[in-house]
Amino acid sequence: MKQAAIAALFAVSSAFFLFRAPSVRSQSAADPNASRAAVRIRLGVSDKAPSKWNGAVRAEAGKVTELRLWHPRKGDRVEGVTNFAVETRQGPLFVKRPWEQPFEKAQDPYLTVPGLVVELTGSPTARVSVETAQGRFAVSPFAIEAGQTQRFLDGRVLVDRVPASETISTADTDADFATVAAHPSGEAWTAWVEFANGADRVMARRFDGRTWAAPVQVSTDHNDIFIVKAARDGKGGTWFLWSAQVNGNFDVYGRRWNGTAWSAVERLSDDAQPDIYPVAATDADGNAWVAWQGFRNGKSDIFARRYNGSSWSTAERVSTSPANDWQPAIAADKAGRVWIGWDTYDKGNYDIAIRSWANGKWDAQQKVVDTPRFETYVTLACDEQNRLWVAWNEGGFEWGKDTGFIPKQQGTPLYADRWLNLAVLEKGEWKKPAQDLNAALPRDMRSHNDLPSLAADGAGRMWVFFRHRTARIRDIPNDAPNHRSMWEINAMAYEGSHWSHPVAFPGSEGRQDIRAGFAAGAPGTLWAAFPTDRRDFEEFLYSRSAVKAASLPVPSRAGAPPVLVARGEEKLETPQIHPKETEDLARIHGEAWPLDGKTYRIYRGDTHRHTEFSMDGNNDGTLLDAYRYAIDAAALDYLMVSEHNGAGGPDNEYPRWLLQQMVDVFTLPGAFVPLYGYERSVVYPNGHRNVIFAKRGNPTLPIPQAEQQGREGAAALYAYLKKYGGIAISHTSATSMGTDWRDNDPEVEPLVEIYQGDRVSAEYEGAPRAAYSATLSSAPGNFRPKGYVWNAWAKGYKLGVQAASDHLSTHISYACTIATDFTRQGLIDAMKLRHSYGSTDNIVLDYRALVRGKQYLQGEAIRASGPVQLIVNVKGTRPIRQIDIVRDNEFIHTRHPLTQEVNFTYRDTKAVGARESYYYVRVQQVDDQIAWSSPIWMKK
Repeated sequence: MKQAAIAALFAVSSAFFLFRAPSVRSQSAADPNASRAAVRIRLGVSDKAPSKWNGAVRAEAGKVTELRLWHPRKGDRVEGVTNFAVETRQGPLFVKRPWEQPFEKAQDPYLTVPGLVVELTGSPTARVSVETAQGRFAVSPFAIEAGQTQRFLDGRVLVDRVPASETISTADTDADFATVAAHPSGEAWTAWVEFANGADRVMARRFDGRTWAAPVQVSTDHNDIFIVKAARDGKGGTWFLWSAQVNGNFDVYGRRWNGTAWSAVERLSDDAQPDIYPVAATDADGNAWVAWQGFRNGKSDIFARRYNGSSWSTAERVSTSPANDWQPAIAADKAGRVWIGWDTYDKGNYDIAIRSWANGKWDAQQKVVDTPRFETYVTLACDEQNRLWVAWNEGGFEWGKDTGFIPKQQGTPLYADRWLNLAVLEKGEWKKPAQDLNAALPRDMRSHNDLPSLAADGAGRMWVFFRHRTARIRDIPNDAPNHRSMWEINAMAYEGSHWSHPVAFPGSEGRQDIRAGFAAGAPGTLWAAFPTDRRDFEEFLYSRSAVKAASLPVPSRAGAPPVLVARGEEKLETPQIHPKETEDLARIHGEAWPLDGKTYRIYRGDTHRHTEFSMDGNNDGTLLDAYRYAIDAAALDYLMVSEHNGAGGPDNEYPRWLLQQMVDVFTLPGAFVPLYGYERSVVYPNGHRNVIFAKRGNPTLPIPQAEQQGREGAAALYAYLKKYGGIAISHTSATSMGTDWRDNDPEVEPLVEIYQGDRVSAEYEGAPRAAYSATLSSAPGNFRPKGYVWNAWAKGYKLGVQAASDHLSTHISYACTIATDFTRQGLIDAMKLRHSYGSTDNIVLDYRALVRGKQYLQGEAIRASGPVQLIVNVKGTRPIRQIDIVRDNEFIHTRHPLTQEVNFTYRDTKAVGARESYYYVRVQQVDDQIAWSSPIWMKK
């Protein structure tokens, strides 16, 4: 076919045009014994200007079974298994806003690179010929080793070998959390969690060495399932292990396939608090093992059991720290030793710990890495020489501490960057690969690499799999909201003294925290099972989750022995932003206020936290990172993850299910009580609101165009909240996400976010930490002065206050709820009463009114006559520079105590009249930390 003819073939748009082109498989069944290969072809990688790459592919000594697009953009398409139309295009550049630091130099324009994935069956001599509008070339897929790249057309085309994959989950469902267990015989089992019709189930599928059997349901009557893992035992059986919520609590369960029949489902944990994140392995004697993270009395530890062929041993606590221990990994060597690893918060940051079992007993716990960095998400594997390989994620210092728009001394945001690290334990000595893995990565892949997973291929190589982030806008800075990203699996093998080039897994695109399984099977086979949420490469948003299986093209030759070098100890120190935080937390948690026969306590929380489930939350980290932050780094009592409802968020049933399920996973009665909810994102003048519920299962409320455009108000929202027992909280009210206070219903909108860590104060223009109209850089989110909280109070709205974080901010904004009942409903009931204050630090603000001998908490609306008495008790984290009392938006009393604790009663000589007045207190410390009380409203 002539180049001009190829170009003409795709010059005119047709009914075939697809925004997100699906892959197309040939209809005839391939010979199951035929060899199978796949290659990725990237076109125009060195183009200097947009170019069309329309063309066609054909196979020689083989058959193309699938042709699909790699990273398709709008306008790219394929037709059948032959023709394609793609082009390099100008990529979008990030546009800085007035409140962001300008780029130091001019931005470099770039092109987006299109590509194809070609799968074929045939003999080892099979070739694929590719004819494009830019030239011709041919490749021999079977001759390319994994990790090798071939160049064509003067380097404008790159071709590499990739795993041939196929979707194994059921259509029209959401499939997630994949696992795989393989055997040298060629048999393999995959399993995943399938969501359909408002419920979960564990599904599994068997590969007999030639074909896949039909999916089978493993989980019987469980319908709320979190994570599944698989492991074989020495008697030819396969165990499937998962965590499921039954009667309000998550426990670990298991079921065994013995080759001909299924056992009954067994419950393997039985505590009243959650048991989650199971992992599985098989030891040298054929015993199946399961380890998991279990909470006991509000703190998590690592537990393990083993199956001896007839029964499970008693559960044993493996970790020994009094702090929280997280998310285990497990591996077994051929000498009979079983290793379990986890990360621990025992020093106020995450470190990696391991412990091993042999000859019927556990050895002492030891640290693999122990620095002030963020070190988490450990993975373990043992090689043929019984060396233990350990890999983990790393991040910066003071993870989750003070970050946001205002602070000068900042910690590490929840997802500023991630990189990988490895260590190898050989004969009792810690070593590392001679080549650093991060240095071996291509330059454009050396950041944002997540969730490592190790697997030995049985031929002398150790493979590390990880998820790498691709942002929709390539030059986005880390301190700006990342509007749209996706993560894909890559793999690298260590052989001799070098790491291979990354092997891409096309079709693995999805969110950051997608759990996959990897296992060695028949000689030369390394299995992978992984989910994809099928997001496109234009909007980068969730579509529907599916699970794929693939066999990595492992080189048939034996790998060279790994070259390992001594691993020196790192001596790292970093200043603590809050060196007395433990004392400050003890102070605020120790508050107990008896009043009217009840005892009130302060519960610190955050009702506005985003994660990657928000379309603009890809700098905020995973859902699990949000809970790690809340439980450990911020020591919160409650959290609400408030994802934007639209654009791939909780308006979609499956993301909503995952978000609400995670609330239950981390519900720790008496210790930590997360809330259900989401952010309903309506632009000014109606405004964004965080919607909160005490019960699971409520739907979101769609936003009609009339409301988004300000032609309708919040009447439908208020009716919806009353129907489902929820409340709403306006936030960033003086920005383009805010409101002109056209609406308020005090029954269901009792609070306002007076301060947000990602932006500024909404108290009034020029207030501490607030914006100035003359300085746009002081107003992140733009300047809408009608939205200041003073304006709402002036209109007579009864709004209490709290502070919250939003995107890109941590540890500097707290919603302090004063409640008598530490349950979800108890917290919401206290919010409805406006028993709440906002703070940027762990400040105790006990503010009351004394009327006719009776005391009333902040947030109350009361009848009074004569002069007013206000009682103010403050316990700061540093000396208090200034305390103000404000009546009806006028400052009526100011003090400068310069002490850390302040107690006084103020008597307002101006009597309360028939027109309602309100009083609130603002506290400022010498370090500029602030607390705002809710007002107390009074009238005759």
